[in-house]
Amino acid sequence: MSQKNAKLLWIAVHTAPVMFWLALIFLVCQAVLIVIWVDVPNLRENLSANVSEPVISSGAGMVTIESFAIRLMQLIWPIVIAESIFHWLTRPWNRQTRSFHFFSLLIAICPSLRMCAKSLQMGERIWLPSLGWRKADARMRRRLERRFSMPMIGIALLIMPVLIVEWFMKTQVADYRWLRFALHFSTGMIWFCFAAEFILMVSLAEKKFQYCRKHWIDLAIIILPLFSFLRSLRLLRATGITKLVRLSQLNQVARMYRLRGTAMRVARAMVLLDLIERMLHTSPEKSLIKLRRQHDELENQVKLIRRKIRRLEREIELSQLTASEEAENA
Repeated sequence: MSQKNAKLLWIAVHTAPVMFWLALIFLVCQAVLIVIWVDVPNLRENLSANVSEPVISSGAGMVTIESFAIRLMQLIWPIVIAESIFHWLTRPWNRQTRSFHFFSLLIAICPSLRMCAKSLQMGERIWLPSLGWRKADARMRRRLERRFSMPMIGIALLIMPVLIVEWFMKTQVADYRWLRFALHFSTGMIWFCFAAEFILMVSLAEKKFQYCRKHWIDLAIIILPLFSFLRSLRLLRATGITKLVRLSQLNQVARMYRLRGTAMRVARAMVLLDLIERMLHTSPEKSLIKLRRQHDELENQVKLIRRKIRRLEREIELSQLTASEEAENA
């Protein structure tokens, strides 16, 4: 191993745990801001429409939490971008590393994706707490799916008391701040757990697009609040963009801002769908049918591969025979 590769290996080994926890903290901050910028205004509007007395504002505590989360993200983001630039400069640019450069770009855009990124220096392994460096393959994915199956069902079940309290206890929610805090905390916790699990599993998947298509419900649970988050008028105010926008455009943005409640309701419906799917997935009959279907698909793929192998063998034999005949004639 060259001295350069040894240094890159040392950097990869020692920075992986740090970058994992930084990405996890960034994801927590995202969940906090989604709650503050989307869920809190949505709940306040729902209560104002159904309760005669005005709902007490969240106060300075919410502003402090919001400011702290933003400052943490501002600290973490440049570190992740710097690491991506370092990888672009030190990794070779060829067909083998093309996917690594692409994911470095995605990580620079969304630092929480860095949490379970594969390391080229460590043989495309990922680093996980208490597990260390692990090979990202189907076996590891199945192991983690079994480990997270019941906890994620429990997390999805949290949506039931959230919906019950929001729909049938509006007066109590308006009166008790701790109840509003419990609702917001549950919403943020649900989103965070689904996002963390999805990032981990998609990092382990060999065919990432196929995994996203198969688990589209999980993806919708994550993206829908983010969609509202990006369209939030408060995001524009926080970045100072409102100074550059005309009044007519502000009215249009305000209408989009009101759509965040619809997106949150759809996201919660997706959580219920995901819960049903996870519980059905644990049925032995359903699992048997799915395994048989996968077995048939794999058999068809094996037959196709065998036909390709035989065709290539015939082509090689024919080319060798032609070459030998030309040599004899010469």
